[in-house]
Amino acid sequence: MISYSDTALTISETLQTNAIVWIHSLPESEMGPSRRILEDLEGLATAGGFPVFEYAVRDRAELSELFKQLTTKADQGLRPVLHVDAHGTAADGLLLAPSGERVGWVEVIEDLRALNVATGNNLTSIFALCFGLHLYRQVSLKRPVPSYLFCAPPAEISVGFLEAQTLAFYREMNRTANVTAAFDATLGAAMQSFHCQGLFLQSLLRYIRTYCIGRLRQDRLERMVTAVLQRDGIVNPSSAQLKQARQRIRESFKPGQQVIDVFAPSFLIGRAPAFTYADLDRILKPFVPSGRSQRRSASS
Repeated sequence: MISYSDTALTISETLQTNAIVWIHSLPESEMGPSRRILEDLEGLATAGGFPVFEYAVRDRAELSELFKQLTTKADQGLRPVLHVDAHGTAADGLLLAPSGERVGWVEVIEDLRALNVATGNNLTSIFALCFGLHLYRQVSLKRPVPSYLFCAPPAEISVGFLEAQTLAFYREMNRTANVTAAFDATLGAAMQSFHCQGLFLQSLLRYIRTYCIGRLRQDRLERMVTAVLQRDGIVNPSSAQLKQARQRIRESFKPGQQVIDVFAPSFLIGRAPAFTYADLDRILKPFVPSGRSQRRSASS
């Protein structure tokens, strides 16, 4: 189960989870805390918790092949919490310590995206590595979301914190079946999370403020007017033709439920949006300029 609150909206949905997939790529000298956590997770699994599947990854080729295997298994029903235990940097991405290779965040996010699509948007990702949150700078409103729930630190994170809180997180998740509540009570002290519905809502708000009512609206309108006139073969449009074209395009710019309907199927990978345009409109109203402000802006 997921419980999430964003901008006065409370979202509650069912999340399918049936395994923990633990990927590690650390130097052998740093594996002690990970082994202790994994041993405790095996104990939780024996007591009725989720089964744990451990994978050691040495280089880029092994990581790529593992993601392909997990994606195939997801097509067959795997719905994992994906836990990545490694090092990372803001600029260079994921470090695969045994080989010394680095995998950029763009490449990692594409692997996550394919896996999440295969799970039907039921993937939880825990990137327990420094600067892991930088991966989510690559998220696009026009592409499928890489995880249903993504959790990672925005900066450096200590091994001591991870060893103290990781088992607590999984123990609480097993006890309550509520991933977000378990995260908030444990790993959330040093990590941040992105929920796909909240990310979708914030991305739509940003899109509408920028392209439908914001500063780029006029430039976008003029580009589309030019494109429409060219499509219709009008080389030297009259004032009336320009006015008519602008009016049609302006009407099409008015945001409404269609904005959600256009982006939701791909971004949410078939999940229904947890909000309507009425919810967006209520949030947007303080940001919509008055008619007088719009006229001043147009004449300046």
